[in-house]
Amino acid sequence: MASYVLRRIIQAIPILIGISILIFSIVQLAPGSPVDRFRVPRVPPEQIEALIRLYGLDRPVVEQYTSWITAFVQVWRIDAWGYSFIDGRPVIQNITERIPATLLLMGSALIVTIIFSIPIGILAAVKQYSWTDKIITTLATIGYAIPSFLIGIYIWFLGGVVLADLTGELFGTQFGFPLFGRQTLGSDGDPLDLAFHLVLPVTALAIQSIAGWSRYLRASMLDVLRADYVRTAKAKGASGSRVIGKHALRNALIPLITLIGLSIPGLLAGAVITEFIFSYPGLGQLTITAVFQNDYPTIYATSMLFAVFVIAGNLLADILYGVVDPRIKY
Repeated sequence: MASYVLRRIIQAIPILIGISILIFSIVQLAPGSPVDRFRVPRVPPEQIEALIRLYGLDRPVVEQYTSWITAFVQVWRIDAWGYSFIDGRPVIQNITERIPATLLLMGSALIVTIIFSIPIGILAAVKQYSWTDKIITTLATIGYAIPSFLIGIYIWFLGGVVLADLTGELFGTQFGFPLFGRQTLGSDGDPLDLAFHLVLPVTALAIQSIAGWSRYLRASMLDVLRADYVRTAKAKGASGSRVIGKHALRNALIPLITLIGLSIPGLLAGAVITEFIFSYPGLGQLTITAVFQNDYPTIYATSMLFAVFVIAGNLLADILYGVVDPRIKY
């Protein structure tokens, strides 16, 4: 296993180099420039040219890329990832401050996904072709098909605006979940306040995952329920709950466990949209803001970080599959 992990890490190096070239090229080809926001009548052209030289935008593209990627790998330096064109702070410092918020959001969404998708998938498989199965399958298909940004907007509106209006009419007091931010001003990191602010973004982020996982588990459970050892257990007189819990579910979860790693790209992509909709101070919001402001150093850094997360997620999926299924040898 150790040699396999080392081999995969070595194989990831050229992949990351290719991704870095692709990211750098896309950003360079995108319209606009970091100095565009300074192009106003009161700013003389000489100062614009001075900013271009200061940012190094007047150098050849190849030289810019070489300088950036050489510094980027020196993560022990505070200025390794450059300085933000927006606030002038080290990019690595901005990202470090935002990572805990994004990991909390993604981790909470993953836990919610596991809690809800497993019983839903089991119920759909056990009740195959029944109305319960049809309703679950239909809702899962709809939830999986709706774009994440639409789900976020719907949850934002229903959980914050509609719920507040409805409780106001019924009880005379409006109650709605927070629509923006990570915590209430002055709460000083109160866990209940943090959890309250997470309700809507976690719900928006978890819906698609629950839909996908439940469908996947349903298919896996159906395959296992047709297996010979399950028929043998039933023939020996084992109860239905024992057959499902001890024999079928345990084996059906083996391929599902790998989804923990493979879900990282989807959670990252969803987090970018969700954080922007709910103004959640994580990596996603930082990335969107950087794109709007043409903050090249931040775009480069966050994009490369997302690529590392995706590769690590795929490696984690392979490792977990080998751990839970002894038939897999690396």
